[in-house]
Amino acid sequence: MTADPVPGMSTPGNPPAGSSPPEKQRRRLPPWARVTLQLFLTLGITLLLVDRLGVSARDILSLDRALPDPRAVPLGLSIPLLLGVFFVAARYWGLMVAELGAPDPGGGGSFRIVMVANLGRYLPGKLWPLAGLALLSRREGIPASTGTTAGLLVQGFSLAGAAVVALPILWFGVGQGVGPLGGDGASGGPQASTPGAGLTGLMAVGTLLLLVLLASIPAVTGGGLRILFRLARRDPEEAPRPGASFGPRWLLMHILLWVGYGLAFALFLHGLGFDVPVGVSVPAFTAAYLLGYVALFAPAGIGIREGVLIAFLQPSLGGAAAAVAVLARVWMTVVELIPAGILAVRELLRNGGGRRDEAR
Repeated sequence: MTADPVPGMSTPGNPPAGSSPPEKQRRRLPPWARVTLQLFLTLGITLLLVDRLGVSARDILSLDRALPDPRAVPLGLSIPLLLGVFFVAARYWGLMVAELGAPDPGGGGSFRIVMVANLGRYLPGKLWPLAGLALLSRREGIPASTGTTAGLLVQGFSLAGAAVVALPILWFGVGQGVGPLGGDGASGGPQASTPGAGLTGLMAVGTLLLLVLLASIPAVTGGGLRILFRLARRDPEEAPRPGASFGPRWLLMHILLWVGYGLAFALFLHGLGFDVPVGVSVPAFTAAYLLGYVALFAPAGIGIREGVLIAFLQPSLGGAAAAVAVLARVWMTVVELIPAGILAVRELLRNGGGRRDEAR
């Protein structure tokens, strides 16, 4: 998948190549202006969220409040768990590549390709990771179109799985007093039950069953994939036509993936010294990641994800929620960027060595 429009997607009647560009193309903003606009949108909406939540710069920088009782073991274990979930997510892409008929890159190859391609998430726009998949797939002997198609498919199922896991907190929010913190954010307060918790669970299960049922209908799954391709500026006719088991299988796989991400975050919170119930921490983290992702203007969802996470954690963490959201970003970014950076350097050296061999 490249950032350029796919040939053949233009409407009839457009001028042939070499003539003056269409009016729509003449009105497009230059790249520097689009990036500037995206950054201003990110900053503006982040400041709006922070203001609505009553968060100050002091709250964000109060790291001592975010570490009331640090525990080295759970904090340390959260790192390999998160890295393991990253590996599983990358492996899903490799399995999808194989399901589309291309050579399976294996666990190591999938991890290397996906982690390096995902570095593009830190640039404005959501197409850079797909462009990276196209380039790295081709180097691995996988057709670029297959690599990006697999990327689109796992991306779509990942968003659907995240929506299911985040459903309880997106629909019902968090009741005041949930978790071990009182209204003033001091740890050790009594836990209170979430109002409507039983109804929340029933709605979540019912929605999951409905999604699985809909995903079992090839026409529904195929239509969703064509919409996904159209949104990504790919020819919808290139979308695969799946069978009945395709949708439910991949949806359930990605639901489990997001439960894994959420459990790693829950362990991270426990390591900081907060005993937030898993029923709060897992959907809160997933909802924040999901809403940060769909904010297309925000590179890696920065600012948006933190604002949403603060909103969902405030009832449990009080004033510490802002600093915890910042630490969570640092935790996840470091765990992702260190191996991705090492693999990217190795990829550059490997590619450079290959060019020198060709030159000889």
